[in-house]
Amino acid sequence: MRTYKDAVDRTVEVPVAPKRIIAHYYAAEMQALGVPIVGTNFINAKLALTEEQLQGVEDIAGDGLVPNLEKTLNLQPDLIVVPDFLQAADLDALSKIAPTVVIGYGADALTRLSVLAELVGQPEKATDWIARYEAKAAEKRALVQSSIKEGETASAFILYSDDQFYVYNKQRLGPTLYDAFGFAIPPKVTELFANNPDELWATISLEKLPDYAGDRLFLIAQNGTEEGKKAAEELLQGPIWKSLPAVQNGKAYVVEDRWAMNDPLTLDWLLDEMAALLSK
Repeated sequence: MRTYKDAVDRTVEVPVAPKRIIAHYYAAEMQALGVPIVGTNFINAKLALTEEQLQGVEDIAGDGLVPNLEKTLNLQPDLIVVPDFLQAADLDALSKIAPTVVIGYGADALTRLSVLAELVGQPEKATDWIARYEAKAAEKRALVQSSIKEGETASAFILYSDDQFYVYNKQRLGPTLYDAFGFAIPPKVTELFANNPDELWATISLEKLPDYAGDRLFLIAQNGTEEGKKAAEELLQGPIWKSLPAVQNGKAYVVEDRWAMNDPLTLDWLLDEMAALLSK
């Protein structure tokens, strides 16, 4: 065992080389590292992993955001990894089953990957994965560089079925848009998050959309429900959307839910997806 200080300043005694890991909300990171796990919450994991990748892994989903304690106990874990949005009482309950470590969920995906690799005693796996990712990013950017103008801006939005409209800060699609492909952040978006640089997104009214729209515009539409489809259709057929220069120039893209994910496997997938879009 060794001492580990987690994201909420708890000191936890953890195994040097854990063998039975439950990764609540972090299945994709563990898959990227090639570290086997015994349990995770499928409602999150299935957004990034295939059925085949989840073979042999148990679903420990419980009520809301909290793992089911009975399922967790039955798996006899020697390490439980959870995000920092669980409550203290839930952490205490899980800690009675096995050493429980909190990892910051809002950190960028590559930082989380490195933190998790260090936690399980295999930091070199994150180093290797990040090196491969950065090489692929450079390759994909070179393929589409001719279609991106110097200083061209891009912004990303997500629309929910309750008509809540959000503009993203640079944590989610940012690693792909700004780091990998070199788009610039629109000045109004930078201004919006100037006092809250770690904020994931901000709610805006549809009327304010033109203020934050870049030369390229990426909209994540929630098409999994009838309400979501209806909200997206109303936006896309409305005068505000149609008036945007990005829409009129054929540089507005409506993309699927997975574009909103922030895990290493999705980042790798997005390099292919965005390169394909920009090549059209």
